[in-house]
Amino acid sequence: MEGRQIEQKEYTMTGSSMNLVAFLFLIPMLLLLASPYISLYSYADFREGWKLFFKHLLLILPVGIIIHELLHGVTWACFAKQGMKSISFGMNWKAIAPYCHCSEPLKVKHYRLGGAMPGVVMGIIPVIIATIFQINWMIVFGVFFTWAASGDIIALWMLRRFNANEMVSDHPEKMGFYVHHQG
Repeated sequence: MEGRQIEQKEYTMTGSSMNLVAFLFLIPMLLLLASPYISLYSYADFREGWKLFFKHLLLILPVGIIIHELLHGVTWACFAKQGMKSISFGMNWKAIAPYCHCSEPLKVKHYRLGGAMPGVVMGIIPVIIATIFQINWMIVFGVFFTWAASGDIIALWMLRRFNANEMVSDHPEKMGFYVHHQG
C-alpha cells in the first residue's frame, strides 16, 4: 500500500499589500464599531476617549503589541504538539509588522481560533463593554486594536473556503500560510 503524498499550496500577501488593505479598513471599521457608542452617548464623549487613549499611546502600543502576539502564540500552542516550543516571535522590519509564528501545522479551525483571538479579546470585547458601560477610552482601545488585527482578519478571510480539519501552517518568511492537501 502506497502512502499518500501531501501537497501544500501557498496563500500569501506582500507586507505592503497587507498594510494597504489594513489602511483601507480604518474608516469602515471606525464607523461600524464606534457608531453605536456615539449614537448612545455623544461624539464629544467619544472624542474625549480619543484624547485619553492617545495621551497614553506610547505605553498602550508596545504593551498591546506584545499581548496581541502572545494571544496568537498561546492559543496556537494549545493545539501544537510541541506547545510553546513551536512558537516564535519577531519583527518583520520590511512590513513594519510584529509577528508570531507557529512552526508546526495546525488544523484550520485551530489556526483560525489563534488568528481571531487578538481581534476578539483586544478589539470586539472592549467595544462591547465600552458601549454597554459608556467607557470612552475603552471604545477607542477596542476600535484601535480591532483595526490592529486587520492582517489577522485578512488571513481569516483567506482561510474561509477551507475545511476546518485541513492542515495549515504559517509561511516561515511571508505574510500568510500553506494549506496541506493529501493527494
